[in-house]
Amino acid sequence: MRIRTLFLFLVVIVLVVASSCKRSPDAAATPYEDPTTTTACMACPDWAANANIYEVNIRQDTPEGTFKAFAAHLPRLKQMGVDVLWLMPVFPISEAKRKGTLGSYYAVADYTAVNPNYGTIEEFKALVDTIHQLGMKVILDWVPNHTGWDHPGSPSIRIIIPRIHRVT
Repeated sequence: MRIRTLFLFLVVIVLVVASSCKRSPDAAATPYEDPTTTTACMACPDWAANANIYEVNIRQDTPEGTFKAFAAHLPRLKQMGVDVLWLMPVFPISEAKRKGTLGSYYAVADYTAVNPNYGTIEEFKALVDTIHQLGMKVILDWVPNHTGWDHPGSPSIRIIIPRIHRVT
């Protein structure tokens, strides 16, 4: 008898709790939200809303690890439907307290230059120009709070970007 009473008591509790959960009358009528219309995406440019973004690690993408060698792959990436190339840091890597022989891309020594192992600033600009000619955009992975130990300071973004290349 005791078990039966306990069981009935638990059933009543479950029914009370279940019936107290109120469902919003329009919950079933709420349409699927298109991710391109969410608040987070309203702040981004129109071209980015449905863009196919391809992350590029210049050092690892080709055996040579250079801007010139990577440029040869641009037609293939365009054919794949890539809209935006997101370049991991292309800046010189700090020497002080370097991790391993190559160092971390994010231990930036100078935000106004490119890593000489990848090529020259002119080769970088040529790469960006070619990407733009193919109708793709470029995003630079720029993380100002990840400077290297021997970085001279934190220059302002107004100084950095125009010296490398005007981004459009």
